[in-house]
Amino acid sequence: MTEAAKRTERRLLTSGTHHGALPEIGTWLWGMKEARRGLLSTLDRIERAGFGQEFLDWRGPDGQDNSVGALLYHIAGVEMGWLYFDLLMTGFPDDVKERFPVDDRTEDGHLRDVPGTTLAEHRERLAWTRERFLNEVSGLSLEDWHELRAPEGEDYAATPAWIVYHLVEHEAGHLFEIRRVVRRWVDRQVAKG
Repeated sequence: MTEAAKRTERRLLTSGTHHGALPEIGTWLWGMKEARRGLLSTLDRIERAGFGQEFLDWRGPDGQDNSVGALLYHIAGVEMGWLYFDLLMTGFPDDVKERFPVDDRTEDGHLRDVPGTTLAEHRERLAWTRERFLNEVSGLSLEDWHELRAPEGEDYAATPAWIVYHLVEHEAGHLFEIRRVVRRWVDRQVAKG
C-alpha cells in the first residue's frame, strides 16, 4: 500500500481465502462467503426494520411472486443439491433430508412457498448448509477441483470449480431479488400510509 493510501481512511477491498483450502480453491470459497455475508447483512437490515413474518411470507402484490422465505429455503436447498447430487453424487444423507422436509420446487417448477418458517430458522439452515458445503469442498485437491462430475440422468457434467462459481452467481442473483422484494414491500407500506 502506498504512503498516501495509508494516510487516508478508506475501505480496503481485497480478496481473501478460506483457511484449510488450497489457495486457488480458497479464493473461490471466500467468494461464497462474501456472497453469504451480503445476504446475511440484508437479513440483518430486514430484522432491524421489524418487517416480521408477514414480510417473509409476502408473495408480492398479486400473490404470484417468490416470497423471501421461499428464496432463502431455495438458496440453501440448491447448495445442498449441487453438493450431494452433482459434486459428491451420493444423494442427500438423512440429516440433509431432515432439514429439507419438502423439495424447494413445486411439481410445476416454481419455488415452493414455506409460510411460517421464521427468519431464525432460515438463518440456521443457511449456516448449517454453508458449513457442510465448506467442510466437504475445502479439502479437495486441485485435481479433484477440476475433475468433471457427470451425475447419472443429467445432460451435463460439471467440475467443483464451476459448481462453486455457479453457487456464487446463484446466491448473488437471489440476493438482488430479495432486495427488490424489500423495496416493493417498503413502497407498499408507504402507499398504505
